[in-house]
Amino acid sequence: MRTHSSNKPKTLVPKGVATFLPEGVLLRRKIERTVFSGFFRAGYQEVITPLFEYLDVFSQTVGDDLLDRAYKFVDRATGRIMVIRPDVTPQIARMAATWLVNRPRPHRLCYSATLFRHAEEYAGQEREILQMGAEHIGDGDAQDDADMILLAIETLQKLKIKSKIVLGQTAFIRGILKPFEKDPILFRKILSAVARKEILHLAAILKDAQVAESSKKQVLALPGLLGGKEVLKTAEALAQNHLCVAGLKRLRDVVDILTQKGLKDCLLIDLSEVRGFDYYTGIVFEIFADGVNVELGGGGRYDHLMEKFGAPCPAIGFALNIEQIQRVKEQTP
Repeated sequence: MRTHSSNKPKTLVPKGVATFLPEGVLLRRKIERTVFSGFFRAGYQEVITPLFEYLDVFSQTVGDDLLDRAYKFVDRATGRIMVIRPDVTPQIARMAATWLVNRPRPHRLCYSATLFRHAEEYAGQEREILQMGAEHIGDGDAQDDADMILLAIETLQKLKIKSKIVLGQTAFIRGILKPFEKDPILFRKILSAVARKEILHLAAILKDAQVAESSKKQVLALPGLLGGKEVLKTAEALAQNHLCVAGLKRLRDVVDILTQKGLKDCLLIDLSEVRGFDYYTGIVFEIFADGVNVELGGGGRYDHLMEKFGAPCPAIGFALNIEQIQRVKEQTP
């Protein structure tokens, strides 16, 4: 149960943060124990990352949008800019690339951490976000992708939450958008319009782009690539380079594995999904509470992130938004 502050200055709580009364805390702790028990049974070990970091750790690993939303301050001891963590995955990538680099892989690491991201008050978004997540570092095949998605689904099942998984493939999108990479501003405009499925706006952006008409048609097709496994056949007709072909093959392999596990009805394919495009390299997925359309978390493959810390290695992970899970639990019997 959350409390709501009055408008008196002495009792006013900042927007985007929460206060929990005892009954709310009991539910939250129960959720945390259930999530961790699922992670531990799957062989994951808990790690703890710093609450704040030097800006460099995130400036080379996350996109400008997330970095702009990070809370920054100056370290009195060094004069360097620091940030309160807006994300955990880069921290764990650094951990695996440095302190764990000489230990045998794969590393199966999990965590519970509070993130802080600036959000405009009118947006209705949280600024303080409790995440629990798992990162599998050291393996890079389709079975590992499927296993991570299965872990997310099974964790929510233990919480008695039925989930829907939206699957995307950033490698496919990168392949389609490759002709536009030379113009970063145009590239970002196109990516944003694709993510929002703004077809008319996308067409307007592409109208004056100096690329082949076939490339424009491929991009305009992206927002419509939404549905079941049949979407993959439609996408194959657009796959004209190695990135697209390899990306679709991996996605098909993962869908086949999950279908064999009886999860066909839980899956939705969305090839315009650009979640975390700046560091995800392959499969991406978002997790929704089935029936109430509330996003509970997501993740994906980030095979190039550890290169930033000098130790290239494939990896995949996901995070659950505990605040959103608690809301769903409070609203359902």
